[in-house]
Amino acid sequence: MPRLFHAAMALVLLTATTEAANVVLTAPSATQARTKVISWVAAQGVTDKATLQRVGKAWALGKQPVSASRLHDMVVGTFASIDAKTKAFVESCSMKPDATQPDTAILKGKDAFYSANMRLFYGRYLAQMRMYDEALELLASLDPKSVVDPAACLYFKAVCEHQLLMKTEGLATINTLLGSTAGVPLRYQTTAELMRHDLQALKKDSLAAISRKMKDVERRLDLGRGGQRVQKEEDEIVASLDAIIEKLEQQGGT
Repeated sequence: MPRLFHAAMALVLLTATTEAANVVLTAPSATQARTKVISWVAAQGVTDKATLQRVGKAWALGKQPVSASRLHDMVVGTFASIDAKTKAFVESCSMKPDATQPDTAILKGKDAFYSANMRLFYGRYLAQMRMYDEALELLASLDPKSVVDPAACLYFKAVCEHQLLMKTEGLATINTLLGSTAGVPLRYQTTAELMRHDLQALKKDSLAAISRKMKDVERRLDLGRGGQRVQKEEDEIVASLDAIIEKLEQQGGT
């Protein structure tokens, strides 16, 4: 494992040297994000002086650069400080996974800036809760250019695809993250390289793939997600194991 980690770090450094020539996705500056947030606040009809001062103070940017991840937290924090339904939604995502799931109706808001960044917030939460199918449904339909943290959007999408053994899709997302996205945090870069190595080595119906499917079935059952999807995966596992056993028997001449 240490050798694999060092190899991943070497690839990260190599990627960084060529990133500038291939960058397609760039996070907005803190000033640009602030402008969009202030516009959103104004569109909500906020006139209370104390509230406006609080928002202004929260977005009093200093000389130090602000990471895209921090910007996204600030954006969502402002949404929650202005809108009661958003506040309740954000607070519900900090509760235990078995608690009542939040009302996702707010994700379909008319304001594109608001809905995109709230969908990223919720998609990240779902991925962290190992609800990869639900997270991927959100993140796959989200344009990374529409959020203040495009790297996070791609990273958590790749995590979902990796966990769901979506080799082609996962490798494509990782390539975009590492090759065409500016300002990717080192922790994302390193993990993405490890996921890429894992997916590249993944072979259909191999023991490694079967083991991963078994873990996915276990994850779904832990989340109370039984049903046809689990039954289908269990059938595929049995069929793959039968095929391996048959092949071994043929090789052994039995």
